[in-house]
Amino acid sequence: MNGGRRTTDRSRPARPDDSVIVQAQALLPMIWADPQHMPEQLAFFAVRRFGPRAAAAMARRKQHKPQAGDDELAGDAVAHGTRMSIADGAVLGGPFVVLMPVSFVAALLSQAQMILELAALAGQDPRNERRVADLLVLQDVYPSTEAAEAALPEVPRHPQGGRGRLPRRTRWSLLVRMAAILGITGGGEKPSRLQRAMSTALIGALFLVGMVLPLIWMPALAWFYRQNCLRLGAKAVQFYTPGAAGDLVRHRRGITRVPRAVGIAAILRFLALTVVPFLAAAAVVLAGVRVVGGFWGTALLVLFAASLLAAGVWFVRQRSRLAEEERDGP
Repeated sequence: MNGGRRTTDRSRPARPDDSVIVQAQALLPMIWADPQHMPEQLAFFAVRRFGPRAAAAMARRKQHKPQAGDDELAGDAVAHGTRMSIADGAVLGGPFVVLMPVSFVAALLSQAQMILELAALAGQDPRNERRVADLLVLQDVYPSTEAAEAALPEVPRHPQGGRGRLPRRTRWSLLVRMAAILGITGGGEKPSRLQRAMSTALIGALFLVGMVLPLIWMPALAWFYRQNCLRLGAKAVQFYTPGAAGDLVRHRRGITRVPRAVGIAAILRFLALTVVPFLAAAAVVLAGVRVVGGFWGTALLVLFAASLLAAGVWFVRQRSRLAEEERDGP
């Protein structure tokens, strides 16, 4: 752990154009170069790039709300982290599936920044490399900080290369493990063969659904990300302030500033939007319109186009909401 050495210059401000998606693209080559240490590479990168950003964000929150208590500030951090994960991670769907690795890594980085902000609130330096072990424990990669710290000296820093050299099977296993850490297919611990097989089947099924109906896939991911962010937020509060979390952790009050209605709305959208593309396809076909391939070709084309259009609108709305929040302050 290099004696808790900082890996990032304190004076370096986070640039506003360094979006999470851009950072995810910068991280991916390191993951491809060192796939067996994917969680560790992500944690190192998060502390280097997002530690200063997390410290600045928490300082702004305290300045913006000087009378707010720790519970309220923690709630704001978790709410913001949840929205970031949804806006930056739920882009996945339909033709966007080529961005699956970027989307998963972006969501993981957003959640890591949330944890680092909670560390800053508890008086811990989010730029200190000791936070790497904290992240790995909170993501269930290691059972304790001692185990994480013992393993980290073997992890290479800044691995080079990795583009185009990784077998497809290895890339797929990485995606399955990312999905596990994100709470889509279970915990972040090393899965058994059965768990790995079930996770692979689930991700494969979601992949196929997203190819045809991205409108369904994106709200579904939003729901998964929301649930995992709230779980991580409660866990991080308890981790950094043991005994002080109390009702905050047990009932998730105060930190669940994202209303419960959001989760219910996501489920309703998931169910309702299943029907929308089919209704559009049926309306066009019943109107006698034939584009390509006769009846079935036209129906499939309209089904795909309607789903893709709505998914794009959904994503733009999520990004615009997050941009408004950033402009208006923490």
